[in-house]
Amino acid sequence: MTNRLRLRGSSWLFGMWLSFVVMLCCALPLHAGDFKELSTQQQRILQPFAQEWDGIAPDKQERLRKGADRWLDMSPEQRTEAKERLQKWRDLKPEQRQWIRERFEQFQKLSPEQKHRLRAAREQFRQFAPEKRKELKQRWQSLDPEQKARFKQRFFLANPQQRAMLLERWDRATPEQRQRLLDRWERRTPQE
Repeated sequence: MTNRLRLRGSSWLFGMWLSFVVMLCCALPLHAGDFKELSTQQQRILQPFAQEWDGIAPDKQERLRKGADRWLDMSPEQRTEAKERLQKWRDLKPEQRQWIRERFEQFQKLSPEQKHRLRAAREQFRQFAPEKRKELKQRWQSLDPEQKARFKQRFFLANPQQRAMLLERWDRATPEQRQRLLDRWERRTPQE
């Protein structure tokens, strides 16, 4: 009986010690890894960060490691596309990059259904011929901010058939007809 109590007591003590260690580990910040701990391939890719590696926050180090791993998994074509996207990003003005970051944060806050609808609308737009996309962009830019807000609100709530119908009518409409179309579209419920 005494041995059982000792075993229970030591098990309980071990459990408490283990809990303490786990809590301590969770409370401590992550240890920043040494640059030399990275694989040779990761070091090669992350070489621009080598001098400042120790000063980089552990979570950013982890993101950089994961990015290096993704880069290593890419095909040559994917790497070329990634380089082009990165160059486009670098060419943007700081205000444009900030605007994109803010839009991304807004997108992350959307419900899964809203994200799905936006992705579907984007995909539908990408299916248009380049000339059609350019024309739609020009038309969009000609709208005043209030018209844009009203159109976006209704357009993204619509199903694909409604969107196609709206775009078709929009193509044929004069500016006055477009305003009436927006007014009429705004009065409709999303399910109509």
